[in-house]
Amino acid sequence: MKFHHPFIISSLALAIQAAYSPAYAEEQPVANSNQTEEARDSNPLSSITVTARRRTEKEQDVPAPISVVKGDQLEATKIYQVQDLQQLLPNFTSQFIHARQSSVAVRGIGNNTANEGLEGSVGIYLDNVYLGRPGQAVFDLLDIEQVDLLRGPQGTLFGKSTTAGVLNISSRQPSFKEERSVEVSGGERGYRQVKASINQPLSDNVAVRLSAYDTHDDGWIKNTYNGKNLNEINRQGARGQVLIKPSETFSLRLIGEHNEEDSSTGSLIPYSFAPWRPNGTTYAQNATALGAVNIARSPYDYKVDFDGRQRAKVNQDALSAEANWDINGYKLTSITAWRDWKFSPENDLDFTRLAGITGGFKIDESQYSQEVRLASPLGEVYDYVVGGYYYHQDITSDNAYETGARASALTFAYPPNASLSGQGTSKTDSYAVFGQATWHATQKLDFTGGLRYTQEKKEGRVDQNTISPSIYGGLSPLFRAYDSGTMSRTDENLAGLLTASYHFTNDLLGFVTYSTGEKSGGFNVNSVASPGAILGSQALYINPEKARNLEFGLKTNWLNNRLNINANLFLTKISDYQAITTTDFNGTYVGLLTNVGDLTSKGVELDIKAQPNNHLELNFNAAYTDATFDKGTAPTPFEEFDGVGYGRGYRSIAGNRVNGAPRWTANTGLVHKWNITSNVEHYTSANYSWRSETYADINNSIYSKIPSYGVFNLTTGFRIPQGKNQWDLSIWAKNAFDKHYFLGLVNSGNGVYAGSAAQPRTIGASLRYDF
Repeated sequence: MKFHHPFIISSLALAIQAAYSPAYAEEQPVANSNQTEEARDSNPLSSITVTARRRTEKEQDVPAPISVVKGDQLEATKIYQVQDLQQLLPNFTSQFIHARQSSVAVRGIGNNTANEGLEGSVGIYLDNVYLGRPGQAVFDLLDIEQVDLLRGPQGTLFGKSTTAGVLNISSRQPSFKEERSVEVSGGERGYRQVKASINQPLSDNVAVRLSAYDTHDDGWIKNTYNGKNLNEINRQGARGQVLIKPSETFSLRLIGEHNEEDSSTGSLIPYSFAPWRPNGTTYAQNATALGAVNIARSPYDYKVDFDGRQRAKVNQDALSAEANWDINGYKLTSITAWRDWKFSPENDLDFTRLAGITGGFKIDESQYSQEVRLASPLGEVYDYVVGGYYYHQDITSDNAYETGARASALTFAYPPNASLSGQGTSKTDSYAVFGQATWHATQKLDFTGGLRYTQEKKEGRVDQNTISPSIYGGLSPLFRAYDSGTMSRTDENLAGLLTASYHFTNDLLGFVTYSTGEKSGGFNVNSVASPGAILGSQALYINPEKARNLEFGLKTNWLNNRLNINANLFLTKISDYQAITTTDFNGTYVGLLTNVGDLTSKGVELDIKAQPNNHLELNFNAAYTDATFDKGTAPTPFEEFDGVGYGRGYRSIAGNRVNGAPRWTANTGLVHKWNITSNVEHYTSANYSWRSETYADINNSIYSKIPSYGVFNLTTGFRIPQGKNQWDLSIWAKNAFDKHYFLGLVNSGNGVYAGSAAQPRTIGASLRYDF
């Protein structure tokens, strides 16, 4: 079935009519006849609680820039992937290629392609457990309670110190109430998703919650080589939980989780071709002369011409136990967690139907963490949280390439008909103690101070194999056998926070914060074409990334809490920013993980929530971010190619915009509900997200520019109670105006930038039954 724009326009008209016809809606009878019209109209915004300071507080009472998306909002907007959260959260960016090559950034800080020696500038937590790799969050957001975004350095209370922020995802906990739901969705491109959950009390003291999902999409990139689609999605997952609460003073929450994927995600589209060869020709021109077809086309056509297999397999398992004791008002918490994550790809890396290069990185990561903290009772004069944290990570990266007969002619570097492989390993042991206290100087004035001491010990090794001796002599030294031996380092750091907050009135909170954070150092453990083979093992060491942040914020309530307006100014200084850059060793492209330089990110953020009446909710957030490098160097952009040899040289990046950092972001949405009859509720959810242009490369090459784009999502449906049960039928359009855009680019070498194509328009329907 083919859908056309009139369908979308009529649906949009329905949304607008619903949003601007509250008078009609209020004339309808409601399910609760005992609730008067006056009582319904007096409902303020629902109170949102967060645990940003490791105790439950109202979001509006926390002197920190926090944004919250509730699970119901995710379900209403049909957003179920981390890379789509940027459509709801302010000043948040998610770069997604596939599960390995993914990253999240806050205020422009953290957009980096993958390297197993690189940790995230933004910490991602799932049910209070730190995820060691961003790709561990690449699964369907299943049965989610809420998502919190904390902006600015975080270290004094969260497990791992970070320089840009924290994305905190919380799933729904077991409860002592029977709940069951099944939801089936279907749409364009063979899209289908099945979700189910059951919450069952087993006794007065034990409850279980089980959730599962299965998602499929045929894919949205057409491979003209064989007529098949790429970026196919096949994902499944399940989460089981047990809550044991023998008394009011103790609870134990056990979680087991499994997620897996066997897809063709990560199929990159050649985005741009820059002059690369000494004579100024491009990779596309060279490949076409060798027999490639359909390579120099518009990337927005979402078409490729690959002969190689595209595949990304992921398996992830996790266990965690969170115990809480109430000891005379003191809360003692212990969180023990283990996770195992495996990723295995197959990629056509030459972007043609020619026998060029295939391969990728096979990753095996396991981690263990233990956190213990003690929170004092809320006091009239002071209160505090103290704790300790241990984190262990063991990660192996097996890098392997197979080259075909055309490899050398395509790349002028990789040997033909050869196998190149190597292994990188990294081990981390992180120890930390932390504490944060608040002094209530007066009824209106608070001072908060926090400190965290961290010691991290890391070991790494790169072991690169050689290929057959018959072609050994013609190889670049980058490809020859190389063993770095065991590399080790120990880093110690202090992270701190000072906040002064003042309640000017019950509805106006102002605060100023100075905070610091540090992301640990490490090693470049990518093993094929390792720079260590030429420059020595010292070239593989990466120094810690450090942040200093100054924040001014206001949180306000208006119109009897029908309107919340939060705003803040920020200035963040990052030194020794860790990033992937590129370099050229005698004609061979190689990615280089290094400290590229220092940067400043400054700007203003606005977050507004409103509920004009009982039927309409409005959300708006926006940010202006000026993120630029203060100093550092990077390869000269391709457009400044001088025609002399392969080496492009280096130049200063001072004044360059930070890669992946849009100056402007804005998200706006509405939810409208009204009762058609006493038994039928109609609802409409609409959301529009826009972000300005960015550069994907730190050298700000024009070939790496991603234009601005906007995405519109629309859902409309009916909820029909049936006794204690309920049916929910909806139709929806994600990316309703079919905007073709890119979630990120990678510099694939040889003057080629390749892009991750976002999902085009998807129109579908969902049926949910709660019983």
